[in-house]
Amino acid sequence: MYKRIKSIIGLGLMFSLLLFVIACNSDSPQSTFDPHGPIAELQKNLFMFTFWIAVVVFIIVEGGIIYLTFKYRKKDDKLPVQTHGNLKLEITWTIIPAIIVVIIAIPTVLAIWETQVMPEEEDSLVIEAVGHQWWFEFKYPTEEVVTANELHLPEDKDVIVNLRSQDVLHSFWIPKIAGKVDMVPNHENQLYIKADEPGLYYGQCAEFCGIAHAMMRFRVIVHTPENYQNWLDEMRTPPAKLASGSDEDEGRKLFVGNCSMCHTYDSYKKGAYTKEITSQYNRWEEWKNDKENSAIVSAPNLTHYGNRITLAAGIKENNLENLIKWIENPDEIKIGTRMKNHASIYRDENELSNEQINQIAKYLLSLKPSQESSATYNK
Repeated sequence: MYKRIKSIIGLGLMFSLLLFVIACNSDSPQSTFDPHGPIAELQKNLFMFTFWIAVVVFIIVEGGIIYLTFKYRKKDDKLPVQTHGNLKLEITWTIIPAIIVVIIAIPTVLAIWETQVMPEEEDSLVIEAVGHQWWFEFKYPTEEVVTANELHLPEDKDVIVNLRSQDVLHSFWIPKIAGKVDMVPNHENQLYIKADEPGLYYGQCAEFCGIAHAMMRFRVIVHTPENYQNWLDEMRTPPAKLASGSDEDEGRKLFVGNCSMCHTYDSYKKGAYTKEITSQYNRWEEWKNDKENSAIVSAPNLTHYGNRITLAAGIKENNLENLIKWIENPDEIKIGTRMKNHASIYRDENELSNEQINQIAKYLLSLKPSQESSATYNK
């Protein structure tokens, strides 16, 4: 009997230890135990503070249960002494938890206050992040830049992210930089973030938002200040001119004729920022008016798409092979995409040939800032 109990306890401790080790793996790309920003560091420290208090409470409580189980186990058929309360003991185990709650509450409230108070906008980078089913749109109002599924930030810079959703409830989360905040339709939330060092970080939606929720991801690219400015200049620079008759040029014609109603691809032009905001709103309104038959729907901005790291909102590496598969049948990569339901090229009468799909893919990958051209405009 005792051996069985010891085995059960041993297995339970081993399983708990295994779960703890897995949960604390800082090598995971989305581990919160490897913070790269002051907000993430604050949240990690608060978690560890609470965790170790919980560990002490767990050991005392479980140790007491095990001790009492063995000490006062049934030894004979005599009825044990019946007790009816112990005032001192009851007061003690009411006061102690209350003290523990207060100890945890103080740093928690201070941390909430620190993360909720936004820095001065004049000294910060302000970004608007919009959640869509199932991708992220990023707008830089001051810089007049629009992109999708890749958030570019300068290192060691206060960033205010204005969060909202165009359709359903989403949640914005970059585990290694900051905690999660909901993106709510018709309501704007704010998130303060700051990245300590350049690098590539992972983000995703953390609120169930439909069939492709688990595939609603994005990348965060943190630059040095100089490289961040270079990125802004590149986003205002037109792509290289295409050779007439090339696959890329033929793909451009096919794209303009079949895809440009939903996807913007020329936001490097001055004034394109305001136009894109209006276009996305109109696309959304038209889709809402006829969800079954609408020929357009809100879609990611593809300006300089060739520089993107991933496709399908962070699901696959952005290369020719994956892009061809995505255009052929997006549902094979990401189930539920609205592109498959509304784009004309997926109707039998407008279906593209393999060669045409290949040409569109080559054109999209050619959308990169021209090395010969200078920026269209400077802020």
